[in-house]
Order: sequence, then C-alpha cells, then structure tokens
Amino acid sequence: YPTKILYKDGEAAFSVSTNETITVSPEYIGSCLLLKLKKLAESHLGVPISQAVISVPAEFDEKQRNYTVKAANLAGLNILRVISEPTAAAMAYGLHKTDVSNVLVVDLGGGTLDVSLLNKQGGMFLTRAMAGNNKLGGQDFNQRLLQYLFDQIRKRYGSLPSRKEDIHRLRQAVEAAKLNLTFHNSSPVRVPLSLRTNDELGKVSTEEDGKTMVTLDEVISRELFETLNKDLFQKILIPVQQVLKQGQLDKYEIDEIVLVGGSTRIPRIRQVISEFFGKDPNTSVDPDLAVVMGVAIQAGIMGGSWPLQISAIEIPNNHLRKRNFN
Repeated sequence: YPTKILYKDGEAAFSVSTNETITVSPEYIGSCLLLKLKKLAESHLGVPISQAVISVPAEFDEKQRNYTVKAANLAGLNILRVISEPTAAAMAYGLHKTDVSNVLVVDLGGGTLDVSLLNKQGGMFLTRAMAGNNKLGGQDFNQRLLQYLFDQIRKRYGSLPSRKEDIHRLRQAVEAAKLNLTFHNSSPVRVPLSLRTNDELGKVSTEEDGKTMVTLDEVISRELFETLNKDLFQKILIPVQQVLKQGQLDKYEIDEIVLVGGSTRIPRIRQVISEFFGKDPNTSVDPDLAVVMGVAIQAGIMGGSWPLQISAIEIPNNHLRKRNFN
C-alpha cells in the first residue's frame, strides 16, 4: 500500500492509504510481527507465552531498545532482557563458558555487514567496537552473477529479457546457484526466457508477441563466482580492520572469530577471514540460527531451566553511538 511518513510530536508514524487512510506507528507494526511469532510459538509448544528475551542490533541505543520493548509489550510480551545480537551469537558458540577474552563477531546477511568486537570478563560482555557496511551482503553477490548472465544473454541472443516473470526466474536461479556453490564446485543455471532474437542457437518452442522462447543453459563454477565477487569479498576486511583499530587490538589478540548470517557460509569469505587472522573462524554453529540460539540460551538461564550458573551480562556502552559505514 502507498505510505507516507509523518512526524507527530517528534514521533514517526506511517500514513497508509487503503480504502481509508489510517495512521500506525512503527512499534505497532513491530508488535503485529511479534504477535504472529508469539502465536506460532504457542501453537507449537501448546502453552501460553507471556515472557521473552529479545535481541536487537548491537548499535541500537537506549531509545531504540525501549521502543523495541514497547512493540513487544503491545504484543502481550513481558521482556525480561534485551540482548545484543553479537552477544547472543557469542553465547550460541558457548563462549560465555570458556576463558576467551576477545571475540570478533562477523555478521553478514543478505544486505548488510556488521562487525563487533566483544571483550568478555567473567560472565559479562563488553562491546568494545562496532563497524559495518550497510551496502554489502548476499544480494550484492547475487547481483554480480545476475549481471554476468545478462551479459551472456546479450552476447548470445542480442537482447535482454524484459518480462518481470523472466527476471524473477533469473533471480531465483542465481540465488539457487549461489547456495549450490557453497557445497559444490559448479552449479547449472537453466531458465526459459522470452526474447526478441534471430539467433538460431536458441531452442525455439513458441512465439509470443513477436518474441521467441529460448532456454538459457549455463554452468556456473565456484571459481567464476569468486572472481565476479573478488573485490566485494575483500571489502569485508575493512570494518574488521576498523574495529581492531577502535578496540586497540592486534588481529593476533583475537581469541575467537564467530560467524553469523547465511552469507558467511560462502567458502571464499571464510577463506578471506582465515587468511587475515591466520586461523580459522569458529563454524560450529549454524550461522542462520546463531543469534536466536543465543537468545534462547539467555532465556533459559533467566527462566531457571538452563543448567548454567552464569549469565551473560552486557555492559552498556554509552560511547558507542555511531557506526562506520563504507
């Protein structure tokens, strides 16, 4: 639906035009999502849920955290603790039970990169530094491969797909190929397209509005994927170096490097991180589930049902208010 952002008494709100115009707050939208999750969990567990531990990005300030809690309260949840995502990830890897001191958390998802440097003292985590790139993630890697396929289509058929359905299928094929290349050295890409072409190499099946149906049939190698994204993979090290500088640590002083986010599964990314630090990152936890597993552990501790005597307590860092974006 079309929306406008309004400001009322210093607060943001969305003006949404449907059959009528309604105004909703961001925390109300958040509460709708949390209420859906609450109902799904209650249905799965067969018991009512009224309390929760919630995670937020490390850079959230006190106001942002408070509004997240407000959204949860609107969904009928009493929030026992707000924990930062890097701290949650560190707990998922069991680092709150070890004698490690300095932990680097690399969180690379579909659209953003966040790097956090944690210092652990007993059961307490101190966020010493944060940096990131809000324009680097899995979708950027996909775009490089998609552009390569567009170039191949143009060279082969002399035109590019214009139908939304064709472009959507190409994007799906690119995402599937990227995932396959995590485990295999090559991945096929086979997509039917509707193009304006006179090329006899295309496999003609039907005619539609003056366009010919052809089938793009490519094999993408892991080497090609890594070459297309070589510069982007190297950019991951920029915020890593920034947090080390902010934290006044040498890379050899990092005890553990933990990975969060699906894009950290890419073999070349793990290799870039390993080569920089001279040791392998900890990959013992599913990077897609690391944060939620850590939050669940914290919830278990606070609920008294987790067999641990210590709890990860975050030390507030009022001086960490700004992020570094590239």
